[in-house]
Amino acid sequence: MSDEKERYFYRIEDLPVVMLTEKSKSHMVAGRNTLVSFIENPPGCIFPTHSHPAEQILIILEGEENHICGGEKFIMKAGDICIHPPNMPHGGETKTGFKGIDIFCPPREDWMEKLKQALKEGENG
Repeated sequence: MSDEKERYFYRIEDLPVVMLTEKSKSHMVAGRNTLVSFIENPPGCIFPTHSHPAEQILIILEGEENHICGGEKFIMKAGDICIHPPNMPHGGETKTGFKGIDIFCPPREDWMEKLKQALKEGENG
């Protein structure tokens, strides 16, 4: 049993930076059943079409992305939301760059591994 006290309060800029692709980065925080990713994709970033078992909700805060989900193509702009059901192929490309929030339930396992690695590197850095 861990003696470490559970944390309830965070600031986005204090969260570890996790590289999702060569260009895409995120600040992440995980709860017991949810992973939240504050994603930043620079202009020209391509996020390859992929799928995962976690349900995902993407909220665009700034910029825009040409997005594909379930075979549908559309432009997502600030204020737009896309719900990605589990195992639904999706991806996108941004010419302008964008900032958004991704919510994964349950936490996406491969992103959790990246988060654990970033936290470990932060302890050693």
